[in-house]
Amino acid sequence: MADLSPGDFAAYFEAIHGAAPFPWQARLLADVAREGRWPALLDLPTGTGKTAAIDVALFHLALDAASPPAQRKAPRRVVMVVDRRTVVDQAFERAKAIAESLTGARDGVLRAVADRLRALAGLRGDEAPIALAQLRGGMPRDDAWARRPDQPLVAVSTVDQVGSRLLFRGYGVSDAMRPIHAGLLGNDALLLLDEVHLSQPFRETLASLRRYRAWAGTNLADPWKACKLPDRWQVVEMSATPGSRPAARGDATAIPEGDRAFGLNDDDHRDERLALRLRAKKPVALGEVKVSGGEDARKATFVEAIAEHAVRFVAPGRAVGVIVNRVATARDAAAAIRKRTGASVDPILVTGRMRALDRDDLDAKLGPLVRSGRARDAAAKPVVIVATQCIEAGADFDLDAIVTECASIDALRQRFGRLNRIGAIEDARGVVLVRSDALAKDHVDPVYGRAIAETWTWLGEAARDFGVQTMAAALPTGERLDAMRSPKARAPVMLPAHLDAWVQTRPSPAIDPDVSLWLHGADQEQAPEVQVVWRADVTGALLTQAKGDEEAREALLKRVEACAPVGLEAISMPIHAVRMWLQGGAAPDLADVEGRAVGEDDAKQRGGRLALLWKGDESRVIETGDLRPGITLVIPSTYGGLAGGTWDPSSQVPVSDLGDRARWQQTGRPTLRLHPDVLRQHADVMDAALPKIPVPVVDERSDAEDRAEIDAWLSEMSEATAAASWLGRALKALAVKGRRRPALVRLDAVAMADEEGERRAEPGYFALVGRFRTRDAGAGDVTTEDDGASYTGVEVTLREHLGGVASWARRFAQQCGLPPEVARDVALAARWHDAGKVDPRFQRMLHGGSELRAAVAPEPLAKSALVAADRAARAHALERSGYPRGARHELASVALLEAEACTPLLREAVDRDLVLHLVASHHGWCRPFAPVVEDPAPVELVLNAGDIVVRGVSSDHGLARLDAGIAERFWRLVERYGWFGLAWLEAILRLADHRRSEEEQRGDLGAKEER
Repeated sequence: MADLSPGDFAAYFEAIHGAAPFPWQARLLADVAREGRWPALLDLPTGTGKTAAIDVALFHLALDAASPPAQRKAPRRVVMVVDRRTVVDQAFERAKAIAESLTGARDGVLRAVADRLRALAGLRGDEAPIALAQLRGGMPRDDAWARRPDQPLVAVSTVDQVGSRLLFRGYGVSDAMRPIHAGLLGNDALLLLDEVHLSQPFRETLASLRRYRAWAGTNLADPWKACKLPDRWQVVEMSATPGSRPAARGDATAIPEGDRAFGLNDDDHRDERLALRLRAKKPVALGEVKVSGGEDARKATFVEAIAEHAVRFVAPGRAVGVIVNRVATARDAAAAIRKRTGASVDPILVTGRMRALDRDDLDAKLGPLVRSGRARDAAAKPVVIVATQCIEAGADFDLDAIVTECASIDALRQRFGRLNRIGAIEDARGVVLVRSDALAKDHVDPVYGRAIAETWTWLGEAARDFGVQTMAAALPTGERLDAMRSPKARAPVMLPAHLDAWVQTRPSPAIDPDVSLWLHGADQEQAPEVQVVWRADVTGALLTQAKGDEEAREALLKRVEACAPVGLEAISMPIHAVRMWLQGGAAPDLADVEGRAVGEDDAKQRGGRLALLWKGDESRVIETGDLRPGITLVIPSTYGGLAGGTWDPSSQVPVSDLGDRARWQQTGRPTLRLHPDVLRQHADVMDAALPKIPVPVVDERSDAEDRAEIDAWLSEMSEATAAASWLGRALKALAVKGRRRPALVRLDAVAMADEEGERRAEPGYFALVGRFRTRDAGAGDVTTEDDGASYTGVEVTLREHLGGVASWARRFAQQCGLPPEVARDVALAARWHDAGKVDPRFQRMLHGGSELRAAVAPEPLAKSALVAADRAARAHALERSGYPRGARHELASVALLEAEACTPLLREAVDRDLVLHLVASHHGWCRPFAPVVEDPAPVELVLNAGDIVVRGVSSDHGLARLDAGIAERFWRLVERYGWFGLAWLEAILRLADHRRSEEEQRGDLGAKEER
């Protein structure tokens, strides 16, 4: 392993960022390397580069890599958390720059750091040393960030997404996958809680978790004393607002006794670059806008005032920011500015209510125009950005002028952190506007409470400047400052009983505490969210038919299953806003603040437009009254709801379908639906007209004829498409022949009846689904959360699969520093996890339902040549096989492992309970109960494992019974390893299963069992 010392940090930093670190950044690295733990608080002003904490964390991890796995102290997952819906995330952009520099390093300090990070996961020299993730709204079958437990990871997300996952109730995450998310975030992780003053309830929740995590394994008796898991989990609070330190408020829960705070010192103030930022001038003028009449008239008056002030700052070479408190106000202000400026300015609307791909496209456009350190051109076209709270945190903007709606003092300080950010603009100016009715004594803002009026009063008492040092010196203290801040909620007291409830993930208990109270506080009106996905091949008529017709429902699910939704194409929206929009009412005025409700919600009201609740095999059509927090909705593109990429409930323009592009970009697996309304949306990457699209013809053509027509069309389509575009690359991947040839999914026309009883049909179409992941940059789409996990498109024998998973599990356990005894038990469970697939009926199912093919197969299969996206083929295989619908092969695996023939094997395990539980829970069940499924025609299970042959085990094993010991075993293990420790062990085995399945999908069946 290459030599590396704390003294190399400056060279590492400069090689990546082109500048030496600030004094505090080098000092923090030295502090962390010396102590082995982070300070509890980083008290650093806006603009001082606090996202460099990511650099420090990764360099410290590289230093720690030289230690034996069991002695390492540095967490390998670095998670930046902020309680704002950001658009341009400075932390993630920084992480990408670090990752690119380390991946491409050939020598020097960068290569040394990269190789050490690779060594933590046993990666090859050409593999990326760190993984990156933005934890967006969760979704069934979409767990791109949770790939490996051993690889260094930098993730950026919100309190809602991190907090809900950490508490075993990940928003949008399926019940089956919740333990994996909690296990990864609750172990071997450094949580950097940014803008800590925004997240008081979550701070308190993390303090409780810190205390309860220490309980795990405290009273272990022999032989389990050796099974105590390593503890590499820490929370670091970061504040950009001096004076908000927890100690100053007497908050004993924030910084435990004995921990320390870290901030700037005299060396930092003497640094010329940093001093320029701290002394930057940001003077502001105030303007009260007199409003009257109805709410629409008041909004219009205020919007015109905003536009008038913004236009005054518009000039060549200048970047002007307009920041308001509501999404609708931002939309209206952008329109008003566009009307006043004509063609001279094209205002860019920026809100947090955007789909991830739309947001990424916007980021690519914004960066060169407003990012700090950009090359400025005095003759360039003026830039006007109209935004919400989404740029208060995480956005590395350097604006010449800002016009903002008045908010709380802490929000305004964040906003003006984007003005003259690096101190190089001599004539930076700001304007704060307030509606006159917001100053009324009885006005309470849904987001800022009474802080708007208190802040406005204080601002008007003297000339104000939002420069870091100037503002820090001018701020009042005590109760007056508290009155000017955003209302602070408090989390309920967390008890062990709460964790006992949340750790039960499948099935969840009937009494299930709402985790949002522990994320945003008990005294805040909550705004839980849902994910919304638009699809052009889903229509309102089809949803209506599928509501009461099982055949139509199956046809609908086949269409969605052909290109299962992923996070990149979804938008997160408050549930009440979506409900009101679908019902056709006036949508509420939204803020871009996590967890805060603005507007009323009537969950009892039903009717309105229908939507598909996407939940994999359990998906169904629902009405607005059926909406629940965290769910994913698939709706027709024709519903509208987006304009310019951002949420606009008044828009009726069909929304673009991003499904194929999102799946290609996120998973690396090519998918293309040959639906005319989908394909027409790809005109932006096509150089010629769309070729005539092949369509299914009922009972008139053979599969070979369909294939020939599709091949010809792919050739024409490739010629008509820009080769460098995402579609051009996907078409190339779909044009392969032989074993890698994509699956051709036939989606037949659906017979419909309109309101007058006239018969019509939803046209049929083909879908091409790649059998292999063809892009290394994708995160893959292998999962263990539902029955589609066995349909990977590539036949794999049970022997090959079990051996491969055991090898990966052993590797993960060792790299993560588990005690050797535990690592052996995890590997043993991995070698038996799918043994129950020897059921003859399951084998017929994997062979497409063919009894003959299953009978002549030389050995049992673990994976089928069918693809999960072909719902019709899967249903046909299940029906022909005779396998009981819903039966769990993992319980059959436990039954085989508990057979007398395996007694010597289990006797070698240090923790027999752990081995059996890991096998039983590898699809997320048995936490704590197993599903009950009748087996009317049980069969004998026979397994030949080489040195062990198991016979005489019935498929009707009775392990789902309440007295079978499954639940008792779970609770014993929770007490033994802790709520999060047991989830971590489950994650290690299940992710080993995912990675081996991914190898198999790539055709790497010859991968060595011993890695």
